[in-house]
Amino acid sequence: MPKVWSRRRFLALSATVATLAAACSKEEPGAVARDGSVTVKHAFGETKVPGPPQRVVSAGLTGQDDLLAVGIVPIAVTNWFGDQPFGVWPWAQPKLGQAQPEVLDLGGGIQIDRIAALKPDLIVATNAGVDQETYDKLTEIAPTIPQSGQDAFFEPWKKQAAAISQAVFKYDEMAAIVKGIEDKFSAVADNNPQFSGKNALLLEGTLSGDAAHVLNPDWRSEFLTQMGFTIPDTGGSVITRDRMESVLGQADVLIWTTEGDDQQGALLADPVITKLEQRNVFTGKDLAGAIAFSSPLSLPVVADQLPPMLTRALG
Repeated sequence: MPKVWSRRRFLALSATVATLAAACSKEEPGAVARDGSVTVKHAFGETKVPGPPQRVVSAGLTGQDDLLAVGIVPIAVTNWFGDQPFGVWPWAQPKLGQAQPEVLDLGGGIQIDRIAALKPDLIVATNAGVDQETYDKLTEIAPTIPQSGQDAFFEPWKKQAAAISQAVFKYDEMAAIVKGIEDKFSAVADNNPQFSGKNALLLEGTLSGDAAHVLNPDWRSEFLTQMGFTIPDTGGSVITRDRMESVLGQADVLIWTTEGDDQQGALLADPVITKLEQRNVFTGKDLAGAIAFSSPLSLPVVADQLPPMLTRALG
């Protein structure tokens, strides 16, 4: 005969299931706890953010883009390169509006005293090279979100976007933005079948130490494979002069992240590069910056501007 369930046993089981469900939901990225907080896991443990922050400092090199993408205007940003107003590049300026955040600098390390003076209620320190000692000091000021793994600088852009959006209670909004970017690059592949199977290399805009440098880490060039290209094996990120002809010669197109005519001219004057019958693409400052940032706001610029350049280069 079927076992008869008592009311007490049924309620006990229901309570157990509810507890397990709650525990599982708390593990979901972006889940808001009963007390209204969110918890973000990272390299030094986890950070509890008690509620949607109002005064956010971006202490890393690219965090301002992640914040602005979901409508959070930081009270301070950290300048990287390019001498942009308030450290914000053209693709993100509309999101900044008339705000004038304080501009921090990482040249001598994270400026802890300046950050403390701003009285933030959240510090975003992904892409900031945080170590344990610095993390401990920052957490005395406000809840702090450092890198999520071992990459103190430039961990994959999707990881940064996920961590930052969790901390500002915008995880679902960011997830939709990320999917939109992936769909955008997939559409480029669909609209440009001539990219399929072609070899492409993404390179720094200048030769350094008499060598060409593949733009690393690998996730930086992920958009190329999303567009249908193949990235040939270069045997490392540094291509010394004795290897340049053979390694660069594998590519159907070389994408140089040049920031100006002077860098483009120097490359075209190089005897090895001149000898190669490769099709070169030179980005210009803003596109080079968009590729370097690889953020939720800059990658759509790459998807819009780079494919026509590649089409022209490939003939």
